[in-house]
Amino acid sequence: MHLYFIPYMSNQFTLDELELEYPIIYGVSTALRHIRLGFEIECHPDFLVEFYEDVEGYLDKSAHASFLITYLEDQTQFLAIRNKGTKSLFYPRYKKVDYLLCAIGDEELNPEIIKLFAKLKGISLCFALDKPQQREILNFSQLQ
Repeated sequence: MHLYFIPYMSNQFTLDELELEYPIIYGVSTALRHIRLGFEIECHPDFLVEFYEDVEGYLDKSAHASFLITYLEDQTQFLAIRNKGTKSLFYPRYKKVDYLLCAIGDEELNPEIIKLFAKLKGISLCFALDKPQQREILNFSQLQ
């Protein structure tokens, strides 16, 4: 009786072969502290804000404070994630961005949300960020 070893061929993909997509991510610059930012958003009549569980980075498990925000006009929900976490940045390419606005699901954020958000007291800038590279998108793909 002869036993032969047949290597197991798995269907693993490399990161370069797997093309991930994610809606546009917006950056927010503000000098406001986390609680104060949540208060300013909540004061706007078009938004409902809830503290959300900390979001973790995909690889480094850094905890990032976040808010779940509902745009009351169309019930769209999105996250405002603090870029600076306990161990690292959620989106390292943008070191000067304080918060990231991220859609929940595959839909793009309503442009009206961005206009309203940019006018909030204490917000310096609110702008669309460049499309994440494949390695960077892993943090965002887990939010869906």
